[in-house]
Amino acid sequence: MVEELKTIEVGFTDYIAARQKEFDWFRQGKEQGYEVGLQQGREVGREQGVYENKLETARAMLELGIPLEQVQICTKLPLNEVQSLIKAQ
Repeated sequence: MVEELKTIEVGFTDYIAARQKEFDWFRQGKEQGYEVGLQQGREVGREQGVYENKLETARAMLELGIPLEQVQICTKLPLNEVQSLIKAQ
């Protein structure tokens, strides 16, 4: 009976170790996913900020009377977006 209990204990210890390894893999995957999500969020935020800055610059240039084509070249905004800024003024 003692030998049987030792076998069960070894099996249980192996089971716990395997479950711990699975938990560690899960935790690592979750952390990596979180980091990827943060990075993507930063990139989207940065791109949005750059775009908003271009719009602000285009509005200022249009208010100064700079021709539409020059505003488009300097800001690298599509021409139709620059035109829509004129309509919005």
